[in-house]
Amino acid sequence: MRLRFTLPIIFSLCLASCGYIPRPVEGVPPGAPWEALPLRKWLAEDRAEPIALAFCAPPECTPGLVVGIVRLSGRDADEAEAVLKDPSVLARALQSPRPKPAPGRKRPVRTLAEATPLEDGPLHGFAVSLAPADGKKRPAYGAALGLRTGETLQAVLVIGEDETAVRNTVREVARRELRP
Repeated sequence: MRLRFTLPIIFSLCLASCGYIPRPVEGVPPGAPWEALPLRKWLAEDRAEPIALAFCAPPECTPGLVVGIVRLSGRDADEAEAVLKDPSVLARALQSPRPKPAPGRKRPVRTLAEATPLEDGPLHGFAVSLAPADGKKRPAYGAALGLRTGETLQAVLVIGEDETAVRNTVREVARRELRP
């Protein structure tokens, strides 16, 4: 009799814990040195629904990469799609002059940003490079590809240290994860 009441409780706990099991990202190598994070229980944003996040950090992985998949809907999807189709808006925002810092604060780092459109069949997006204007650090690279289906926009975002790896990864993951 006691087992009859215990089994539903155990089953409920197992189902609830599924949110803590990370979802792998299709298009990146499975297993080590890649790691996936259980986003759904960590992020509670109203704007974008996190689907999956995987990363591979140096020295085990060269170059280091972070890959994320998100789903947006409604007005948020409209705004994100506009940036995917015209990344020059993003580049201008990243380079725009920052207000002068308050006394005693460090001056903000002036950033050079360059964004170029990316397309892959029905997927639209961009590649971006960011670097300090003083040239003292290497640039960071990012890329995004998205697919709109009705009110929903799904997007793959990749950030890393190597421009070619970032672009290749965003294309590969988008081909596997974003389906019409």
